[in-house]
Amino acid sequence: MFKLKTKKLLFIITTSVLLATTIVSQAQQSDRVHLDQIEQSLKGDVPRILCLDKDFATGAQPTDQAYAKAAANGFHSVLSLRARNEGVDLFRERSLVEQSKMKYFNIPVVSSAPRPEQAEEFIRLVKDPANHPMLINCASANRVGAFMMIYRVLEQGWSENKALEEAAKIGLSNEGLKKFAQDYIAQHKGNRG
Repeated sequence: MFKLKTKKLLFIITTSVLLATTIVSQAQQSDRVHLDQIEQSLKGDVPRILCLDKDFATGAQPTDQAYAKAAANGFHSVLSLRARNEGVDLFRERSLVEQSKMKYFNIPVVSSAPRPEQAEEFIRLVKDPANHPMLINCASANRVGAFMMIYRVLEQGWSENKALEEAAKIGLSNEGLKKFAQDYIAQHKGNRG
């Protein structure tokens, strides 16, 4: 009698675990399909567009039309890492983003001289769920890749290798920015709680 009850209980537990695994897998596939649809919607207007997850999409400089499309796809904010001297009208960009009912943030990162306080501000903005989903951009997605690498390791506990792999997909190819990210991570890894 005891063996029969144990077998039934084991069957119920096994079936429940398999069902839960199937449901989670289907939800993840559904999320990826949704992210792929967003990428397709923004593809012509955001070079190098990459929907990382439900919270973040990254890319190079968006067109003027991209902001309304991002808002229509549920984005709440745009974070630009471009500086004024790069030939982009940041005031116009802010206006277009705000006309689309999203929040606009700008951290003017110079590729050859990123600063630690800029990484701190980036982390503060991207970890705030009120800003999600967020479209993060710069001229080529190099800076975005470096700063996302920092965030993934320090705030989300990713391994440096996994974060570097994602950063390369985003657009990180600049060795100076890569070194900045790695040095920043090394200096701050033990300071996070």
